[in-house]
Amino acid sequence: MVACTLIGAVWLIVQGPVPVLRGVTPLPEMAPFWYMLLAFPVLGLLAADLVDLFRSKGLSLLTMELAVQISLIVGLSSARLEALLPLSGHALLFSYFAFRRLLVGSTSKGQSIGEVWLAGGCLAVTAYLKLLWWNDPTTLVSGIAVGALLAIFSGWFIARRSPAPAPGSPS
Repeated sequence: MVACTLIGAVWLIVQGPVPVLRGVTPLPEMAPFWYMLLAFPVLGLLAADLVDLFRSKGLSLLTMELAVQISLIVGLSSARLEALLPLSGHALLFSYFAFRRLLVGSTSKGQSIGEVWLAGGCLAVTAYLKLLWWNDPTTLVSGIAVGALLAIFSGWFIARRSPAPAPGSPS
């Protein structure tokens, strides 16, 4: 989490200011650095989940599914700025992480519900900014919806790959 945040900070400094988009319309203001940085701790938690999954399962279908999901989230979030997609990358990331944890659980026993609260808090900050500062409910709602759908897919995919309980055993 810390490493991803530091790498993200360097990347943001090198990239320079990022314009605020309302829907697909660039506004004459730049997104605050702290807001842009907010995504990287949660992205780091997802990356840590991927590393934990790789350590426990190797290069399995479950590991590849999470890697594809992370790549898709990063790709959509980045494409938002270039292709002007009506989708909040922050809302997408935070909702995916929170919903995935609630549906699938954690990849490591040492991780806590506190991480879900962190993602939820980041989503609340994003919602505050999107709704009250930038008047942009469209990208907020679409980001949350896409994040939830990706998390539901992860839950379905993992459930299909899990072995069925033996007859007569508790579920």
